[in-house]
Formats: sequence, C-alpha cells, structure tokens
Amino acid sequence: MPGFSKSQRLLSKKDFETSFDGSGLKQVCGGFVLVASRPRIGKPARLGLVVSGKVGNSVVRNRVKRSVREVFRNELAAMPSLSGRDLVVIARPSLVDQKGHVKPDLRDSLRYCVGRLVKRLVPTPPKDPPSEPR
Repeated sequence: MPGFSKSQRLLSKKDFETSFDGSGLKQVCGGFVLVASRPRIGKPARLGLVVSGKVGNSVVRNRVKRSVREVFRNELAAMPSLSGRDLVVIARPSLVDQKGHVKPDLRDSLRYCVGRLVKRLVPTPPKDPPSEPR
C-alpha cells in the first residue's frame, strides 16, 4: 500500500489559511464540510483534515483521518476536476457512532459529498436554444 506523500497533504498553517480565504467553494454534507480552493495550475490535488475533539478521543480522531485519507488516495485524487485544488475535509461528530466507531458509510458519504462539490466546480455548458421552425 503506497503511503500518503507530503505532496498530497496540506501541512502548514499558511496552506490551510489560503484554503479558507473565501475564494474557493464550500459544500456541507451530513458528516463533512468540504472546502475546495482555487486551482493551482500544474499541481496535484492536496488534502487537509480538520478533526476536532468533539468527534472523539485521539483514537477515534485518528481512525477518521485514516479512513478519509484512504478514500482520497484510492478514489478522489484521480478526479480531474480536483486536480490542482486543495481540499479541506472538516469532520463532524456525526461521523462516529455512540461507541466511537467510524460509521460504515463514510466512504459513500464522502464520495457523494465530493461529487456534489465537483458539480459546482465544473460549470455546466449552456444549453442551446431550441431552433426555430422554418
């Protein structure tokens, strides 16, 4: 299993601040809030994670982070519409159950949420007006 390289991660405070500067898009879904920055030409997609103590203790928070990284690495990093963008995933407490286990639908939920965000990132082509009969 390949690792999650530094080029795929947001590491510094400055990286996160540029993602939250208001120039990108924000998508709120059930267990996540996604923030996508403006595209950086010729750069790979990068992932930043924000998992607060409200989600759970350190074991639970790290479990959530590993799960989100796995989905990003296996499925989302290859999405062409995310190319060059910084994607920040803010986890909400609803991602875990009462026992502190990550809900099994995390993968589907994250894919759905990113899909909704991608629809907003990629502008839809304008529809051609109907041709007038002669």
